[in-house]
Amino acid sequence: MSAETFKDPAAQMKRALFRSLAIGAVAVVLYMFCVEPCQSSLEKAKKEHEDLKGQQASVTRDLKGADQLKSRLDAIKVDRQKYLNGLLEPLLESYAMRAKSLLDPLAADVGLTIGDYAEMPVRKLPLPKPQAPQLYARKPIRMTCTGSYATIISFLLRVEAKMPLVSLEAFSLKTQKDPDNQSATIVFEWPIKGENTAAVAKTAKGGAKK
Repeated sequence: MSAETFKDPAAQMKRALFRSLAIGAVAVVLYMFCVEPCQSSLEKAKKEHEDLKGQQASVTRDLKGADQLKSRLDAIKVDRQKYLNGLLEPLLESYAMRAKSLLDPLAADVGLTIGDYAEMPVRKLPLPKPQAPQLYARKPIRMTCTGSYATIISFLLRVEAKMPLVSLEAFSLKTQKDPDNQSATIVFEWPIKGENTAAVAKTAKGGAKK
């Protein structure tokens, strides 16, 4: 040790204390202006990250729900289109002509001979409330044909497979001596739609009042 160390120990202690206080003050300043803001920023960033994760999870659930909803809507559209495709619409203002155009090819495929077609009275369905501009009903079409038992059955099965909305309302068979020329009368029933003139007129009248 130097002689100066022993000359003024009080001064040495003061300088050491001053250095300690200065270092402490610098440490406090560094903490207040550097460390603490960084900690606050980190905590804020962590909270924002957690919020984003929650939002992402919510969006993922919404997208999954939207995909499921879209799948259900697509299935409904497919079923609706099947129904619309099964509606019988007049051909040359005749439902019988339209039925002929649809059934003749199926009969030809199995070798069934068609006699004639005839329209029967429309069977109305219960009306909804309020009544819709489009009404749906059932239209029976009677047809006669000749062929073997197997041919007639094959024809009926083809109609069932190709036209699921067409129902078999009546069937009668007149037995003939020739097993390949049995006479059958078949009544198919189709869904049809038509304009509800009363509902349309009521709607137009209500619109005119406005």
